[in-house]
Amino acid sequence: MPLSGIVPFQGMSSEHRALLEVGGTVLEPRDGSIVLHHGEAPDAVYAVIGGDGHVRLGVVDKNSKALMVEVIRAGEIFGEIGVIDPGPRTASGIVEGRVKLYKIRAASFQKALSESAPLGEALCRMIAGRLRRTFGLLQDATFETLEVRLARQVLYLADREGRPTPEGVRLGSRLRQGDLADLLGATTRSIITILNNWRADGVVVYDTDQARLTVRNIQALRSLVQAQ
Repeated sequence: MPLSGIVPFQGMSSEHRALLEVGGTVLEPRDGSIVLHHGEAPDAVYAVIGGDGHVRLGVVDKNSKALMVEVIRAGEIFGEIGVIDPGPRTASGIVEGRVKLYKIRAASFQKALSESAPLGEALCRMIAGRLRRTFGLLQDATFETLEVRLARQVLYLADREGRPTPEGVRLGSRLRQGDLADLLGATTRSIITILNNWRADGVVVYDTDQARLTVRNIQALRSLVQAQ
């Protein structure tokens, strides 16, 4: 079953999980494809069932200024809020790299949710976790400096998807300097200034060509965050 490896679905019975697959389709969108459009009517929930890429969730304003809310990787779902609500999409979803998705029809998802208590419990935990992160982003945007906000997001990504290397902890996702700016709704120039200072202090290594950020001194970032 294609959805057996999806974390929120793992507590479900095979019969209830099969309900999710009724009428579903497997998609392999190209890098850069927009899977969800902010504000559109929801018709499906998406599960990332494979690939080493990710789906970037966020919003873009009329001046093309972007804010990245979350990065969704294999084993996770997105697009559930509008289907549960129901209401317009709260974010856009852009594919980066290679991913394989399973498109779950809204009606199939709603039926499974109405019959499977484990699915409801898993969704409550997942949404609560994402809501905590959203409140944290809002709090940081209100009270913290940009450097502290960037440090907190880098630590979040390092804990979530970091890979140990001889140089330090390398973030799993490729993040251009503009992507790092989008994490915070900031300008690319301001992020470059912070990264240059961190590189000079030996805190990070940033490979501009590969868009790879490696944290050499995790404790320095943690101390920066904890000092506030």
